[in-house]
Amino acid sequence: MFCKKCGQQINNGANVCSNCGTKVVSEQSIKKIFNKANWSNENELNNSDCFVYNIPEDVKSEVRQNFGIEYNEQVLFVRDTSFWNSRNQGLVLTDGGIYCIPDNEKADEKIFFTWSAVKQVEYKDLVLYFWGYEEDNCPIHISYFMKSDDSTKALRLGKALAQNFTEMAQSITPEADPFDMAVEQYDQLYNAGKRDEALQFALSCARQEQENMKLFYTAAAHLCMIQKDYLRAISICNEGLNYCEYTSRMAMDLLYAKYSAFQWLNDKVEARKYCLPVMLYAPDDLQIGDGVLIKEDATNDFGIYEKEYVSNYLTQSYAKRKVLLPVKEYTNLDQEHLSVIDIKKLPDTHIEFPIGHPVAYQLYIGHPYISQKYIPFENYELELIEDKVREFCQIVQKLGATEITIECVNSSSSDNNTQSEQNISGNISYKIASASGSVQRERNNHLIDEISQSINLHQKFTPKAPLSLPDNLVWYPNEPSWQRLYEQRLQGTLLQHEERIETRKNRVLESSELNSIEGEFKSLFMEAKGHWNKNDEEKFTLQENAILSIQVHFISLEELQNEEVIQQAQINNITFTENERIYLEEFQICLEEASEISARERRLLDKFRIQLNISEDRAKELEESLLFPKLAKEELEYLEEYKACIEDGEISPKEQRLLDKLRIGLGISDNRAKEIEYLCNHKRK
Repeated sequence: MFCKKCGQQINNGANVCSNCGTKVVSEQSIKKIFNKANWSNENELNNSDCFVYNIPEDVKSEVRQNFGIEYNEQVLFVRDTSFWNSRNQGLVLTDGGIYCIPDNEKADEKIFFTWSAVKQVEYKDLVLYFWGYEEDNCPIHISYFMKSDDSTKALRLGKALAQNFTEMAQSITPEADPFDMAVEQYDQLYNAGKRDEALQFALSCARQEQENMKLFYTAAAHLCMIQKDYLRAISICNEGLNYCEYTSRMAMDLLYAKYSAFQWLNDKVEARKYCLPVMLYAPDDLQIGDGVLIKEDATNDFGIYEKEYVSNYLTQSYAKRKVLLPVKEYTNLDQEHLSVIDIKKLPDTHIEFPIGHPVAYQLYIGHPYISQKYIPFENYELELIEDKVREFCQIVQKLGATEITIECVNSSSSDNNTQSEQNISGNISYKIASASGSVQRERNNHLIDEISQSINLHQKFTPKAPLSLPDNLVWYPNEPSWQRLYEQRLQGTLLQHEERIETRKNRVLESSELNSIEGEFKSLFMEAKGHWNKNDEEKFTLQENAILSIQVHFISLEELQNEEVIQQAQINNITFTENERIYLEEFQICLEEASEISARERRLLDKFRIQLNISEDRAKELEESLLFPKLAKEELEYLEEYKACIEDGEISPKEQRLLDKLRIGLGISDNRAKEIEYLCNHKRK
């Protein structure tokens, strides 16, 4: 036997369907009552388009197919109103219910209801009214039950059918509410301690088509929370949220379970995201099982999450904090590509903004290598490339650059007003227009033209010794080509270099990200401002790739060494007599002509020293002032230890480890140590 409502097979002796709760009714009882109507007395049966009782198999087969009648229902009556007896229009009665297709060209307007849905049937003015259909009634004309238009016969047959159909409907005990039965079954399993069975039952109920059954998602989610299966609880919440309105009680219940699960998984960022809507939209009286008010609990929890999120914001990975949007108030935090923070809380993040910022509902991009620095979104590409160029120029100046020329090689601009030529003996001072300054650039200008106007330059320098790297470098550790440039300069072989810098290599947002960011930003912006225009959209256009060519000319190390002697003497307050200067010049010539001072050259230098009336000790001081610039006490100690290690040849791995420990203990950077080592090796040649 099968359920008349859901088709589930029913065990013998069962009173209700275990799947949907429908009262089990014997097929024989419905058929027996139906047979009380004496259809044959009215002479309406013609075995052509009006059938009852022993209906031919081919007719039953055709109406089952055309009317969508399940195989487990017994066909009791057929009235075919179609042309050519097509069996696809008219009315069919079964032991399960009533099927009616008024127009076979509108098959989707088929009428169907079960006998259990009928409360009472009345006949009036050639119409049978089936009360209880969709909370009202379904009127069906008597012509669907007889062929002739005899009004006297219609009255007699109509009243008889109304009485017969009412008796059939009332023979069925009203169906039990499937949801109430499911709740009772769930409670029995839960109270018996059968938690796994209760969970599976709740999920099977939730996944049924009936709308009220979806409430079992909340029971399943909270049961997973009790069992500490937090990942599954989140998965169930996500599934259930697809079936309810965002601010409904069911949604609030599921979101409460979801953010609580993230809290137990120690993911406070996600917990903060899903806690906010519960705090904003949960009804004041909504409780969880132990009597805790959800809205009140969420408000307290959000305050904790917010404080932790803001104070630890800069410790997140760059990918999670790359794009920041300050807001005046929270509406939702359901963004994948934006970090949203209340503008009043930003001081607690320790983020550094340009002067005049931050501004609510304006996007900011985090600097890829300076965690606390954030740049307005509109100008971030120009700002980053200017910053990178600025650092590169500082590096090459410290490495002995005599001339730097920068141009945008793919620029279409003919504006030469930004070019400049300066003779500089001090710190680098080249023209770079600040992207965050007062100059307002039109958004429709290309990035290439903006860069061409702000960075094109030509400069000359007077180098200073010794070679070194500037302090507090940002880009250098992530630029292998710059590191190779530094090594080449230390070796003394590099005199000219071209560096190409492309904006696309420094771009932190690609096209796919821009589209997602625009969608999330637009949603929040419109909630706050109520409008969106074309100018806002243009901000998210991917800029062209701009290529900068940087040409650098370096001083030779030999020239730099001659300059170094004079500079170092000035630093050390050393003054030379004329004879001492002559001796230094000859000593320098000997070093330039050969890789080392030979024994014969040393004898000749000693004779020349005696002629100049310079003592042996003074000659040694003069030579060391040329060979070794003045070093700090710690640097001298490191130099002496390094010289001792290389006396016997190559430095062993063990010696290198000890040297590294000494270097760290003396507070000498790795780059400075390499400079000292290079200086020592070069002077030994």
